[in-house]
Amino acid sequence: MDDKYTDLVLEGREYELLRARRGLLSRWSIPQKVRGCSYLLFAASAMLPLMYFLPATVREAYVGLDPASSRVGFTILTLLSVGCLLVASFGLVAVAVYRDRLDEISEDQAWSLVGLEGMFSGIGFITGSLGVAATLLLSGVGHAGVDMIDTLVATGIHPYRPGPDIALTVVTASGIAFCCAITVFVMGSVAESLE
Repeated sequence: MDDKYTDLVLEGREYELLRARRGLLSRWSIPQKVRGCSYLLFAASAMLPLMYFLPATVREAYVGLDPASSRVGFTILTLLSVGCLLVASFGLVAVAVYRDRLDEISEDQAWSLVGLEGMFSGIGFITGSLGVAATLLLSGVGHAGVDMIDTLVATGIHPYRPGPDIALTVVTASGIAFCCAITVFVMGSVAESLE
């Protein structure tokens, strides 16, 4: 019977052993994680078509005739999510580059690298993905109709509330997410070349 953990110990590959024992997020390679961040960024950029194709009654009542140029409050959440996904991607690529430059990895270095990889994975896949999901939910809730928005407003939830001065337009926030998605996707290819 072939035991992958035993093989990793016998080969002196402490880093891979620690990664293999860490759980679900460690089963994905760093390039796969970086690409996953890019997919989440592409999803965040879907805010623009969701807002653009809102029913006319919702646009007239809550958003305005040009939803792409509206400054809704949840664009700040979008930018926070984009920031988390960028930090995660750059951090994961930095771990991959550092690991690639080491000829041999000591146990202490292996623990540090696995810990950093786990931290950046958490920032991207927990914080970033929750922010993207909330953004898409808020931007798309209007497709359920004016009655749904009225019900939410009556309970104190204002999905299309105008944002403060720092809020960007929907098209700007979506464009930033899309450009970052392309950048992170390319970074995933760079990380893959280091494997």
